[in-house]
Amino acid sequence: MTNTETKNLNSQKLGSVRRKSVSLSSEELVKTAYLQPENLLPLVVQPTVEKLNLAGWAQNNRSSIETQLWKHGGILFRGFEVGGVNGFEQFIQTLAGDLLEYSFRSTPRSLVSGNIYTSTEYPAEQFIPLHNEMAYSRNWPLKIAFFCIKKAEQGGETPIANSRKVFESLDSNIREKFAQKKVMYVRNYGGGVDLPWQNVFNTDSKIQVEEYCKKAGIELEWKSGDRLRTRQICQAVAGHPKTQEMVWFNQAHLFHISNLEPAVRKEL
Repeated sequence: MTNTETKNLNSQKLGSVRRKSVSLSSEELVKTAYLQPENLLPLVVQPTVEKLNLAGWAQNNRSSIETQLWKHGGILFRGFEVGGVNGFEQFIQTLAGDLLEYSFRSTPRSLVSGNIYTSTEYPAEQFIPLHNEMAYSRNWPLKIAFFCIKKAEQGGETPIANSRKVFESLDSNIREKFAQKKVMYVRNYGGGVDLPWQNVFNTDSKIQVEEYCKKAGIELEWKSGDRLRTRQICQAVAGHPKTQEMVWFNQAHLFHISNLEPAVRKEL
């Protein structure tokens, strides 16, 4: 057999070799770990392949994500292809459905897209204590998600805590008293103490504010100088919707006068 014939045969053999598609299961596409081995919050989920789209992967793994979320309380997704704000919004809608409007707000935020908002727009030197999101009202989200577009050059961390463990760590007498009496939140809008009511309720209409408050069980009182005062009694503790475990669920420490800046405290 000549060299030419050998080359032709080898070419035929190579030509007959077909590429085989490699299929990876959803479990093989990601790996899980913890930031701290002794702390199960949060669960860290990272892709094992490059450019894995977060929303697309979540679409096929909603049940698993939900189970892990109930178990750990929070998940940190790292290294995925998010696709900007639109991709982030699609990811959240995949897990939670329609997003809530940030109404009856307590901090200044700007609308980014749809019902995606900026984080609280406070000066960098100010610190926001740990809290349950919108626990100062009777209507709160069951899920909350954060997306970092540009990381801070210094600081910028978002601390998290397990409200179930917070509840367990409190003195039983304190827990019982809060559960029995609940918490009354009194807010004064305008005058440099709280946000303007137009910002809080996202409207310039006093009629719309009155309708919202009536529906939400909020007492209101219009004050001079286009100011408003509201009162609402809300829960201090709550049962976990899935596990029925009790959680500490209020913002008494945030709204109490002892937690305010000295200048604001003096104004009150």
